[in-house]
Amino acid sequence: MKPRALLSLALIGLGFGSTLLGAVPDKEKLKQELAKMEDAFCGMAREKGILAAFEHFAAPDVAFIDTDPRKYQGLAAVRARIGPDRPGSTLMWSATFTDVSDDGTLGYNYGRYESRRTLSNGTTSIHTGWFLTIWKRQPDGTWRYVMDNGAPDQPPALTSATPKKE
Repeated sequence: MKPRALLSLALIGLGFGSTLLGAVPDKEKLKQELAKMEDAFCGMAREKGILAAFEHFAAPDVAFIDTDPRKYQGLAAVRARIGPDRPGSTLMWSATFTDVSDDGTLGYNYGRYESRRTLSNGTTSIHTGWFLTIWKRQPDGTWRYVMDNGAPDQPPALTSATPKKE
């Protein structure tokens, strides 16, 4: 058997051949898989804490724009950005859109989030906005996020009511 044919058979046997030999991944199936992963991520944040979820679903090379990705990557980046869980704090989110790359190696979700925190005076601070999570398929086939970002909603503009002159 020729070396090239042996290489092809070896790659197929290892599960890498389908991409290299031109097989097209089922994008709809991968989108559903990724949407479920985002839901599981949010569910874990609710059940086990925000930091635990962000650590569990992070890729080894995860980075965040707001914590200098040149300085912090991996779990150090997660811990720098998220910090310890605070009693009375919750973070919930839901993807409204999911897509994956044509080769099935990258994907992203975006949607709405809500962050609640109980303040020292007993009131609740609520912040809402949009999130974007970028996912990368790992060598073992699992999805792990490589970047996550949120953009808070703009507060409503303050207007002054000017009495009309009659």
